[in-house]
Amino acid sequence: MKLVVLLTFGLVLYFVITGKLNKTIAAMVGALALLAIRVFPDPYEGLQKSIDINTILFLIGMMIFVRVMETSGIFQYIAIKTVKIAGTSLTKLFFAMTFIVAVVSSFIDNVTTILIFVPVTFAITDILEIDPVPFVLGEIFASNIGGTMTPIGDPPNILITSAARIPFSTFAKYMAPVNLLILLLVDLLLVSTVKDNFKKVFSKEFLSGFDERKVIPNKRKFILSGLFMAFIVSLFLFQKQLRLESSIIGLIAGFFGLLIFEPQEITPFLEKVEWEVIFFFLGLFVITGAMEHVGVMEDIANFLVEISHGSSTVLTSVIVWASGILSGFIDNIPFAATMIPVIKGLPTINPSAFSNIQPFWYSLALGACLGGNLTPVGASANVVGLSLLKKYKDKNVSFIQFMKLGFLVTVLSLIISNFYALILLKIL
Repeated sequence: MKLVVLLTFGLVLYFVITGKLNKTIAAMVGALALLAIRVFPDPYEGLQKSIDINTILFLIGMMIFVRVMETSGIFQYIAIKTVKIAGTSLTKLFFAMTFIVAVVSSFIDNVTTILIFVPVTFAITDILEIDPVPFVLGEIFASNIGGTMTPIGDPPNILITSAARIPFSTFAKYMAPVNLLILLLVDLLLVSTVKDNFKKVFSKEFLSGFDERKVIPNKRKFILSGLFMAFIVSLFLFQKQLRLESSIIGLIAGFFGLLIFEPQEITPFLEKVEWEVIFFFLGLFVITGAMEHVGVMEDIANFLVEISHGSSTVLTSVIVWASGILSGFIDNIPFAATMIPVIKGLPTINPSAFSNIQPFWYSLALGACLGGNLTPVGASANVVGLSLLKKYKDKNVSFIQFMKLGFLVTVLSLIISNFYALILLKIL
């Protein structure tokens, strides 16, 4: 039975990497096949035990929340304000845009962030008559770095914090500082690599051409949306004290948002929920649950223990680099989902060496999220950002061109992450 489960997982992974079959169909068919052949003695019980309902409900709630907030114009307003605050220096503008992209990506999904900011970037580069590619690449990298900072910024973090029961504030406390440092160093690297693109200076008259008020369809709704966003963020910050699961806060964000802003029309917002992602998660949970049930995860845990020779230091580094490199080529969601039960099982394999697994969760989050910057297919934001460049600016960034920069960005990010993870090993 173990071989059947491994073959199923391998096939699903093959289709996820190659794109020859829709990844959601691949995951769901694989999961249903395993349930049908009774990998679990009781398929329904196996389904219940495998699915992380906290993650699923959280995703649905936050997807609705983001779609509701979009209608107020608040994200576009933030983008234009950033441009004005940056002043007339192109380098300052680049730093400001990537910083705000990272901050926004820490609270909403990376794809939505890219869809909001790239059109603004095109407007700026059109007027200045400069190449938009460095800016869009910087924003892609920033969105993946920013997504690493909080439990809700990137799907692997949702999975990790849900499994490890890490509160929002605790996770952000440890992850935000190191990722802000990584963002700063990555920006400096990019500016030095393509410095000819940042020599131009633009006038104050150019800045006055951007009017943030024009993106606000309704002033009352705009103010309410800002207050509501602050309320939801505060719920996440005080999640531990309030004793609320992420799923409850996510559903509050989504459905209270509908109650306040769109009490009559729910269908358009439910249609915008990425159901494909939801079902992909469902299928993935069942497959990884089956792998855990038949003992595959225990085998992987034993292998990690063996190569680390019982050293938490070595294992921390292995997790950072393995997850970082693999996540550049395969979807980081299945990788994180596979590794979670492996890390959970480490204390049972070697209780003396791995009694404290907290640092390993942060190592996995850093590697899985930051590794997305390695290749054009490493993260959904990469695919969307590059497709916008091709569609609207006829700028084609090849796999090799992206990876030349992506490799430098990822190696720099993983080196810092590795050192930081070793620090966490000492203090947690």
